[in-house]
Amino acid sequence: MKRSLGLNVLGLMVAFLASGCTVTGVNFSEISRPQRSEKMDAYSVFVGSWTWEAEMINADAADRHWTGTAEWKWGLDQRVLNGHLAAKSQRAEFEADGVWSWHPEKKKYVWWMFSNWGYPQSGTAKYDADRRCWRMDFKSVGLDGTDSYGCYCLCVKDNDTIDWNVCEYADPFRTIKKMEMNGTYKRKR
Repeated sequence: MKRSLGLNVLGLMVAFLASGCTVTGVNFSEISRPQRSEKMDAYSVFVGSWTWEAEMINADAADRHWTGTAEWKWGLDQRVLNGHLAAKSQRAEFEADGVWSWHPEKKKYVWWMFSNWGYPQSGTAKYDADRRCWRMDFKSVGLDGTDSYGCYCLCVKDNDTIDWNVCEYADPFRTIKKMEMNGTYKRKR
């Protein structure tokens, strides 16, 4: 009797749980595309082709000076900013592709970047419109192949010049600095 009662209770629980997992119909006549967030307009200054130079503060002399190019363009009806970056020093080089956007539910700028070394980077960003500066915190796999935590700071000096800094750390508390770079983007003419 106990076994029969146990099986009946189990059967009712399965039926109850399964009923909550049924798929309801989707009525696209009741779903509409939301407006593009005006927050995306802050990315407009990046659109275009750029060259850049930077100094890696804590690198050997051969790898202190870095140069590169960057290109940003709108995608998906200006709901994402797509970027491509190329970077090289005397002994190293890499390329990366990225996507920047606005998360409508979290009310945050979000971004992802992936390098041709196979290393991902992702984070959130804050924009100070008065200063025209971005703070982009991230977690990544650094070029050394280990976990990294850091921050990019980009400040728009004018529509053709962006100063930037990146600090990368070995720990989430940002006590063990792995590298720091200071650079400037210049718009190509």
